[in-house]
Amino acid sequence: RLERLQRIVSKLQMESGLCEEQLNQADTLLQSDIRLLNAGKAPQKAAEIERDLDKADAMIRVLFNDVQTLKDGRHPQGEQMYRRVYRLHERLVAIRTEYNLRLKSGAPVAAQAPAPLGQRPRQELDDATLRYLQDLLAWVEENQRRLGAAEWGVDLPTVESHLGSHRGLHQSIEEFRAKIERARADEGEMRGQGVRAQPIPAPPPQNSSKSRLRHLESLHAFVSAATKELMWLNEKEEEEVNFDWSDRNPNMTAKKENYS
Repeated sequence: RLERLQRIVSKLQMESGLCEEQLNQADTLLQSDIRLLNAGKAPQKAAEIERDLDKADAMIRVLFNDVQTLKDGRHPQGEQMYRRVYRLHERLVAIRTEYNLRLKSGAPVAAQAPAPLGQRPRQELDDATLRYLQDLLAWVEENQRRLGAAEWGVDLPTVESHLGSHRGLHQSIEEFRAKIERARADEGEMRGQGVRAQPIPAPPPQNSSKSRLRHLESLHAFVSAATKELMWLNEKEEEEVNFDWSDRNPNMTAKKENYS
């Protein structure tokens, strides 16, 4: 079983590297096309970018399945591999979002903001907004699932590992609020222009994340204190086991006083 799980770890390491290269390639092509747009020229690599993003998407789905196998098997690298694949997923969402909102809508990056919604072609607006909202929904659902399945740890090292991992996730959730607010602003502007808007997804699992963070911090404080007490008990146990309890020991009087 351990050999099988270790083969999955090796597979994850290799294929996550390939996926990262795929995303790098898509991002390079995207930035090249955005520069063309800013220069008033037509983009040249849209089809290639979409193919690269779709390939990366398919790879990440397989990687998440492999990661789940590791976690089900309680492999020590399961959480580490999860974070690695999750970062790839976040980057995929970021690149796809920039592609949909910048390239497909034709908005120049130099303007530092998308063109007013009422001035964009309606079909391009609907397509870009729909894909963007789908990415937001996927992000919310994935993190809600992750929070629901998260473990707490059984000792100080595992509790510390879960606490550190969740602090990173919680920071991502806090930063995600800006994307939700931007999507809601777009929705309001679309409705004001008479455009049929897609429903904005519910806010990310912020309350669940805050609650888990608070409980993990409380658990960590308790386990830290309990661990110190257990270490003290172990030291005392070692001392008693190694003590010379024979009548020849001149320290017996001091030991009796200590016990009293």
